[in-house]
Amino acid sequence: MIQWSWRVENERSIVFGSWSDDTLWEEALRQLRGRSVKEVSIFGKLPELVIELSDGHRVLSFMTSDGDPEWTLFDRRSPRSKWLCVRDGRIIEEASID
Repeated sequence: MIQWSWRVENERSIVFGSWSDDTLWEEALRQLRGRSVKEVSIFGKLPELVIELSDGHRVLSFMTSDGDPEWTLFDRRSPRSKWLCVRDGRIIEEASID
């Protein structure tokens, strides 16, 4: 989940992003369906996400307002959900309470 600014890029350009015309989103997202996540990494002094997809596209987060980067990675592979997010400029892990 990326709450604030984001973009999808290929090897040569930005394909679309959070400031693109909404009419482009449906078709652009349709083209990404079926791709798998190849790698997830962090960049920047304040942690932002890079999600590399199997076809070479990359999804990047980049907060453009005050506060922490606004993204969350959810892990629902076990009965107890966990997630990673940013608080006070650091990556933290939180978990559901059973």
